[in-house]
Amino acid sequence: MNKSPLTKKQIVNLFKKQKIVIFNSEKVNLENSEDRFLYKNIKSKINLPPFNNSAVDGYAILKTDLKTKKVFFCNRRIAAGDNKKIKVKPGEAIRIFTGAKMPSNSSTVVMQENTYKKGNKIHLIKIPKFGDNYRLKGEDIKKNQIILKKGSKLNQQNINLIAATGISKIKVFKKIKIGFFTSGNELRKPTKNLKNSEINNSNYYSLNNLLDKNFIEKNFCGNLKDNFKSIKNKIFNTSKKFNVIITAGGASVGDEDHLIRVLSELGKVYFWRAAIKPGRPIAVGKINKCYIICLPGNPVSVQLLYSMLVKPLIEKLSGGNFKLPSSSKITANFSMKKKTKRMEWLRVNKETINNKNIANKFPKQGSGMISSISYSDGIIEIDENVSQVNKGDIFDFYNYESLF
Repeated sequence: MNKSPLTKKQIVNLFKKQKIVIFNSEKVNLENSEDRFLYKNIKSKINLPPFNNSAVDGYAILKTDLKTKKVFFCNRRIAAGDNKKIKVKPGEAIRIFTGAKMPSNSSTVVMQENTYKKGNKIHLIKIPKFGDNYRLKGEDIKKNQIILKKGSKLNQQNINLIAATGISKIKVFKKIKIGFFTSGNELRKPTKNLKNSEINNSNYYSLNNLLDKNFIEKNFCGNLKDNFKSIKNKIFNTSKKFNVIITAGGASVGDEDHLIRVLSELGKVYFWRAAIKPGRPIAVGKINKCYIICLPGNPVSVQLLYSMLVKPLIEKLSGGNFKLPSSSKITANFSMKKKTKRMEWLRVNKETINNKNIANKFPKQGSGMISSISYSDGIIEIDENVSQVNKGDIFDFYNYESLF
């Protein structure tokens, strides 16, 4: 077990080395494939476009007429879906619509906007260049070309591509099985009638929502009471049923925080504690083939650690690629002294002034301040080696919309 807390970079390097835990596949309909991971490379079944076609509504003409004619005879048309075998005659313009199959001897289309019609004559306002508005068979995708690689995450953009190449069913990795616990004697189902030191179990709802993905088969395994023997039995038995177990709470150094000891006795601890604020008491290990991820009990830490680090790990274990969340640059509109040597995820509100993104520090920054997630727009990441933030400093900004 590590003696010093790991930095974000060290944790990322460790997570990148982990191997997938899902080895079997299943076939799914394309319309049910979003968020799943490809089990093997996909090759296109056809050329895209499948035939030479027009990119606009206009008129198909011959190359030899481009420099010699401005007025064309027109009494024929080709619409999208027509299967006519047509050739353009010298001095002729054939009316053609977007996506329609081109005449076999033409590769130039005059845009409708660059013409005017008088009877059965088409007059050119602007002379096109040879090849204008013409889409060549296979110029986008060639038949048998690899269009997506194994491990690609399916989304709206690439599902559209798969459908366009003639595929309606695809092989994906089976869903990863994740069980999750909350931890603590004080937790209750949401109620306004709390007694003594009871608190509402918001972490259940955080994890339940964060794990609500199409590539995950999730199961809430209950709330762990503060008892070493009970926790040990539950974690051991549950580890036989899942690929990953996630816990929230019980991973600190208190007398009732038993998870680290349980993990040490039953399996292997990869690391315990991170040089990150909020999120110091995180532990990751393994019992047999099951990954155990112990998150802190503070709600802000649960949401941020999961989204920033655990989610990329789970996607890697599920057959995907390890990919950290995307960020954008933002300018601090405040100054502050950073008290710790840990990396900080500072909650901020974003505003745009003169086309410049500005970060305003949210006033409540404690890891137990649940409202700080609800009422701020995202976080900025302040490196561990920074001790002073000055107004005008530029940081990476992570928007909650992209994180969660």
